[in-house]
Amino acid sequence: MNSPKKYLIIDKHQRIQLKTEHTYAVRRLFEEISEAGNTADFAYYDQLEIIYSDSSIQVKANNVDVSQYDFIVFRGHRLDNDRRYQIRRMLIDYIDLSNSAAAQKTHVQNSESIKLLPYYNKIYLATFCAQNNLPYFKTYFRLDGDYENHQGPIANFPMIAKEYAGANDLHQIDGKLKVKKNVFKIDSPKEFNQKHLKDQDLANFFIQEFSPAGEDFRIFIANGKVVGGWKRESNNSFMTVRKGIYSGYNQPDDDMAKLAMKTSTALEANFIAVDIMRKADGKPYIQEISLNPGFKAYETKISGNNVNLAEIIVNSF
Repeated sequence: MNSPKKYLIIDKHQRIQLKTEHTYAVRRLFEEISEAGNTADFAYYDQLEIIYSDSSIQVKANNVDVSQYDFIVFRGHRLDNDRRYQIRRMLIDYIDLSNSAAAQKTHVQNSESIKLLPYYNKIYLATFCAQNNLPYFKTYFRLDGDYENHQGPIANFPMIAKEYAGANDLHQIDGKLKVKKNVFKIDSPKEFNQKHLKDQDLANFFIQEFSPAGEDFRIFIANGKVVGGWKRESNNSFMTVRKGIYSGYNQPDDDMAKLAMKTSTALEANFIAVDIMRKADGKPYIQEISLNPGFKAYETKISGNNVNLAEIIVNSF
């Protein structure tokens, strides 16, 4: 009988206090790991320790050497904190070193993807798409942030302004403090001074062409194959995220599936989500790539015969 496998789940602190001990995704991962007869520990990024001594290195989580785990699963990290992503890379380097000298191997989720991406922000992901011939929305980034006077190749309004690192703000919405994505629709140069955007440093933003499709698609890929997905339609907003209408998309159109699988293969990923929209020409273009995608909406907002994404994640590497 095989001995239980040991998992370590690493996550960020949430900016809004949770009603439960962990996020939905982490709770589901714990459930699936336990259901399979395995065990799991949890750590926040700020509970990691890196120790250098006598030309050696050790990485610990809650005082346990991370190389003692069979599998390490990453959840979210603050995109406006580059150090968190660099810590992932350092942990993977340590695991590679440890694996080379030990019989027991530790497997790290999306380790090859993280090695391929020296940076994890929206601009670098656009660079990665260009390097790998992956269609991406036309994007323009100015280091001085003077988009009111310069729109580069975007040219036509409306357009979208997005935060460079993908960081979010906290806003009062419907009487509650909620995380608000820093994504803004710009209908004229004057709208760079709209509410919430006018107080931002636009040097931290880029602009992107606008798609009038009113819907986007998230496709989940495990080891190069489509395992599920959703379609999300906008509802009284240009964005699909807030109060969007969800439906299952487990068998995506062929062109969507091929693009998502090509993206996963280029990243050598265990499990990712690729967010796609169609432009006016009807062709699919990448909007986002996530190495640790959320799946709460998939499991809670979509009826039908959905796949068990939490189980797929823990078995994907």
